[in-house]
Amino acid sequence: MSLETILSRLTKVKGRNNSYTACCPAHNDRNPSLAIRETEDGRILLKCFSGCSAEEILSSISLDMDQLFPERFPNHRYQPEKPRFYSSDLIKLLEFEALVVAVAANQLSKNEPLSETDMNRMKVAHNRIMEVIENVKN
Repeated sequence: MSLETILSRLTKVKGRNNSYTACCPAHNDRNPSLAIRETEDGRILLKCFSGCSAEEILSSISLDMDQLFPERFPNHRYQPEKPRFYSSDLIKLLEFEALVVAVAANQLSKNEPLSETDMNRMKVAHNRIMEVIENVKN
């Protein structure tokens, strides 16, 4: 439904640039008390300063509420953005990496050196823990 169609059904319409006033058709209005505006995204807003609801206004000019909104794409469905990782997965990862660090710390506490493979695994654990921290921050 276009703004022009709605305006054509009202009386004493004044305004420009997608912002108008008119007599409210839902009550006996002698002076314009209805504000009509079209937003940038195509929605049409109605406000009666005498207190009539949008439903009452539209009903009195044989229109429905859905006609205040632009048509949506017929095949478009809103899909909320999924998180990159679920928090339960991040916690499991942290638990495992904490276990790796604990094993290495235990070995070092006994004055046993870490092998090159163990040192490389510690670097992997550190990087994964830091990735979780970055994901939680964002």
